[in-house]
Amino acid sequence: MGRIQTLKKRTARPGRKFGWKLIATFLLIVAGYAAWTLLRPIPMLHPSQAYAHLSLATPAGSIAWPATGQAAIALSTGAVLAVNGQQTAVPIASTAKIITALSVLQQKPLKLGEQGPTYTVTADDVANYNNYIAQNGSVIPVTIGEQITEYQMLQALLLPSANNIGDTLAKWAFGSLKNYSAFANNYARHLGATNTTIGSDASGLAPDTVSNAHDLALFGQAAMQNPVLEQIVGQKSASNIPGVGTIQNVNFLLGRSGIVGIKTGNSDEAGGVFLGASRASANNSTVTVITAYVGARNLYDSLASSVKLIDSANANFGTSVLISAGAVVGSYQQPWGGRVPVAVQKDVAVTTWKGSKLMANVKLQDISTTVQRGQTVGSISVVPAGLAKATTGPLVLTGIISKPSIFWRLSHPM
Repeated sequence: MGRIQTLKKRTARPGRKFGWKLIATFLLIVAGYAAWTLLRPIPMLHPSQAYAHLSLATPAGSIAWPATGQAAIALSTGAVLAVNGQQTAVPIASTAKIITALSVLQQKPLKLGEQGPTYTVTADDVANYNNYIAQNGSVIPVTIGEQITEYQMLQALLLPSANNIGDTLAKWAFGSLKNYSAFANNYARHLGATNTTIGSDASGLAPDTVSNAHDLALFGQAAMQNPVLEQIVGQKSASNIPGVGTIQNVNFLLGRSGIVGIKTGNSDEAGGVFLGASRASANNSTVTVITAYVGARNLYDSLASSVKLIDSANANFGTSVLISAGAVVGSYQQPWGGRVPVAVQKDVAVTTWKGSKLMANVKLQDISTTVQRGQTVGSISVVPAGLAKATTGPLVLTGIISKPSIFWRLSHPM
């Protein structure tokens, strides 16, 4: 029995030794894992949104909108900036001659300095002249066989607002008033003037040519983008017009409030209408502002109200703060919980039309947990649009990055 017991004791010792080794190995692994997880670098923090797009708006300005009718403001290039009043299609009187001139130049283009083809006045032109005289319309006299250039006809159309020349130009360029109307209506749609209809004449005297202030501003843009029309509407007078001599521009606002064009209009059905172009200063450069006023009580009211509108529009360009310093525009999500905010370091300002809508891009970089509050972690960039130029500013961390707990580090090995 004694020998058997001794044998049992001897055979039990290797098992105990193996158990202790297993426990020691396990403890070493645990200790190694703990040391690795606690000593390894903390993962980089990623922004909640690496690229964020912000919709921004400059503070609205003060515009002297007319008390009656409808109005619109635009730059000579770009979208319409603002409208006021119900944008209903109504008669637009002689401002329709801008549509006539634009359409004719599409068909028979001119370059600055060119007179263009010479037209010989016909008996039909004389009859048309007499018809407008009977309607008490604005005209210039014509005689059979008289010769006049395309450029001179455009001057007669736009300066003294000769109704008879409008029809003459349209028939010459398109063959008939019907063909002209079809072309001009398609051209209006091409410009985006969807509330405009060109009716039975090319002068605007007939009330079936209708538009609204928004669309009229689009025609004003097109006119001021055409060098020939821009030149003509800015002329106070023109000489050497066949059969007439010198003609005067009925737009007596030229030169006032920076006004450089475009066209007046008035009739019993339309009341007073004014389509204007003026120069203003913005971002150390000169811009051309288009204004349209439709539905005034009379021509005088349309002109007087337009001056106030133009003055306020030209004064509405300025520097506005889009985002104030300290405004939070992003954050970092800490994997162990909580967010660290990011803010604009200094005011983000642009010079543009007050009330403009703009876009800004927020770009944040990945950061380590050693980054301190106040350090730069990205940038914000205003997307240039219209007059607003590209503007970039720094973004800084405005919170303190917390340290993960021991439990979190042990439970998150990766």
